[in-house]
Amino acid sequence: VVDTGLGKVKVYNPKIGMDALLVVPVSRAAAEQRAGRAGRTGPGVCYRLFTQRAMIEEMLHTQIPEIQRTNLCNVVLLLKSLGKEDLEAFSFMDPPPQEIIKNSLYQLWVLGALDNAGRLTACGSMMVEFPLDPQLSKMVVTADQLGCTVEVLVIVAMLSVPQVFYRP
Repeated sequence: VVDTGLGKVKVYNPKIGMDALLVVPVSRAAAEQRAGRAGRTGPGVCYRLFTQRAMIEEMLHTQIPEIQRTNLCNVVLLLKSLGKEDLEAFSFMDPPPQEIIKNSLYQLWVLGALDNAGRLTACGSMMVEFPLDPQLSKMVVTADQLGCTVEVLVIVAMLSVPQVFYRP
């Protein structure tokens, strides 16, 4: 096994509202797991392309939890539908940054899923029923009102899968 000590991680930037795939140093736990793969099924060696000092000083012990680095619109919408109004007091196992929660509340307000007081609207109640991103579920709800549901469902289906075209 050749371990570069790097990995790709999806990180959400609340300032621009987009996910980015960043190359970052892996955690020490991930490096140990990679080394454990060498010799798992037969004799093997792990070659690390980083120093022991880099492993100790630059790598975190464990990876940052996903809830702290992703868009929380779906989570916030689900918690609101379950009656959890005060998300700042909600006891997350690994609390996400308040900036991401506030950004998610703002995005849901813009979509019409929350009212000015932060309560779930009728539209938000319909949106939470779909296993989609809130933006896509808002498209489906609005398409029903405009009478173009079939066309929008095709678009949403194409946006919901990673690879649409298949080339053998």
